[in-house]
Amino acid sequence: MLAGFIDHLWQSVAFAALVAGVAFLTRRNPAALQLWLWRIAALKFLLPFSLLFALGGWLGFPVRHSAIPPPPLVTELVSSGLSVAAPAQTAGVGVPWSLLALLVSGIGAAACLWAVRVRLGRARQRSDAEARRVAADWNDQPPPLRLWQSTLLAGVALFTVSLPLVAGATRDRLWRQQVLALDQQALLMAKVAMNESPAGIGIRSRITAGPDGVLIRNINIQDLVSLVYGIGKFEVFGGAMPWLEYPRYDVKIIGPLRAPAAFDPYSLRRPVTNYLYDEFGVSIRVNGTCQQPCKDHESFVIERLPKCTRLLSAHPACA
Repeated sequence: MLAGFIDHLWQSVAFAALVAGVAFLTRRNPAALQLWLWRIAALKFLLPFSLLFALGGWLGFPVRHSAIPPPPLVTELVSSGLSVAAPAQTAGVGVPWSLLALLVSGIGAAACLWAVRVRLGRARQRSDAEARRVAADWNDQPPPLRLWQSTLLAGVALFTVSLPLVAGATRDRLWRQQVLALDQQALLMAKVAMNESPAGIGIRSRITAGPDGVLIRNINIQDLVSLVYGIGKFEVFGGAMPWLEYPRYDVKIIGPLRAPAAFDPYSLRRPVTNYLYDEFGVSIRVNGTCQQPCKDHESFVIERLPKCTRLLSAHPACA
């Protein structure tokens, strides 16, 4: 909490300095622009960038599959950027140094806020005077923004809004991948139990994750495989095997989960693969590679291809 507040003060001062630079470059343009620039600088002291960071985490980082990490370049840039934008939280200093940093940043923020208030008052006076001149003579107007100035304003706005969003989304994806790796290891030898679901309850499935395991209700084999491998339902093929779709089962996987709220079904890939092999004699082939356990001859094989480019059927061998 203390580190976050220190970073907020530092970010507000840096943002005010950025606004001052933009205001200097547009000083000959309409005074209303100067007024709004300083209003935004003052408003920044009330609204921390952590709100945009949290929004980015909520939106998430787009990846093709949950097991795929963000690009290394993006991860490195975000890590380097956070060390500058949020030094108190990334450095993890002790309480004495945090209090000293709070004192220094508080003094700097107070001085900066005073300067913003002064500039805001002057911009308001200039805007009022400009409005009176325009009312007296419509032709007495300041020059509009040039192309480079408009581009500068758009770039600064995009820069200040998008960077916290991207940083929050990247950090959220990295955290979820850490949770996924821990859950995969914890559930490697998890106990799996499957019982047929009651008839007449429809085709809708439901997943419930808790600290001691996962319960999947009313799911068939085809949907179960697509769920734990993170693929589409129609990417799962098994030839003319009607029991892929019926009956439906209640599946219970018993094992510890690190963060149930961030549970990813991909962590169930290994225990479900083992269970289907032991109970049904089913092996799963992913892009031509048979997942262990796998025998030389199988009565049934499920395949997944990146694109459905050919008709698949049951294979006599699992190579």
